[in-house]
Amino acid sequence: MSATRRKLLIDTDAGVDDAQAILMALQAPDVDVIGITCVMGNADVEQVGLNVLRILKVVDRLDIPVFIGCNEPLLGDKKPTSDYHGLDGFGDAPDEDAPDKSHLQSEHAVMALVRIAKEHEGEVTLACIGPLTNVAMAIRMDSKFGSRFKGCYIMGGNHEGKGNMTTSAEFNFYSDPEAAYVVLNQLKTPITIVTWETCEKHSLPWDWFKEFQSSQTPCGIFLSKIEKNVVSNFYQPFFNQGIDKQYEVVDQYAVACAIFDDVILDEAAVYASVELRSDLTRGQMVVDWSNVTGNACNVRIVKVINMDLILEILKKIVS
Repeated sequence: MSATRRKLLIDTDAGVDDAQAILMALQAPDVDVIGITCVMGNADVEQVGLNVLRILKVVDRLDIPVFIGCNEPLLGDKKPTSDYHGLDGFGDAPDEDAPDKSHLQSEHAVMALVRIAKEHEGEVTLACIGPLTNVAMAIRMDSKFGSRFKGCYIMGGNHEGKGNMTTSAEFNFYSDPEAAYVVLNQLKTPITIVTWETCEKHSLPWDWFKEFQSSQTPCGIFLSKIEKNVVSNFYQPFFNQGIDKQYEVVDQYAVACAIFDDVILDEAAVYASVELRSDLTRGQMVVDWSNVTGNACNVRIVKVINMDLILEILKKIVS
């Protein structure tokens, strides 16, 4: 682990997996989360902001600024939110003492992204764990935006053509394909992507998750509460059919790659873009594995993750 402190800026749509990822960053000993920007995805954007405040309250970090951003894709073709995380993105788990919207910043998330990148030029890593609308808009606002970061880590897309929203598109890229296209092709900083297939191949044993969820620490109780309906509505039907379903870890991997050394065991530098026109494959990340286009590599795809280290990192969230 680096001896120098790392500055991290998180762009999120704050579902349950985002909550674990954000807590991971907040508890990392050498990481300063300098801001969290919110985008529509698992819920409408204002609800996403309220979800982030709930996360921050658990670890007494409401001092971190939270900014509300885009609530529609670049072209306005907003998709229905996934019901995987419930209507509010947090499993519809009530919290009577949740912080209200007065804790949210008045500055728009896109403006905040542009400003913070300028103020900390060359010092900040950007972690994107939701649709990429805010980031694409920031690129349009400031042509030098991307070049101001140390790097960008994205959970999104796919490198084997497998989707989780359509037959060929992953949720974050499917939610705003144009934004994903802009970011991959125009963000002038090293981009590391943890794709859907990589996450799927690194799912965790259910017995491990049951132990993880049983923690009675404040973070453990909070995570168990917001994930209760996900377990009942999504995982339990598999077990009822005798299917050994593993626990899916997604956004956590992107943030872990951004802030911890030695998490990535294998990767591939390639050129990748996003399909925008096909009815069958819109939103799919298309990877030029054979360098047919002759384009320079623009992304690093994470293929193998150090699971021993990941399990250690995840356990610390609830310990």
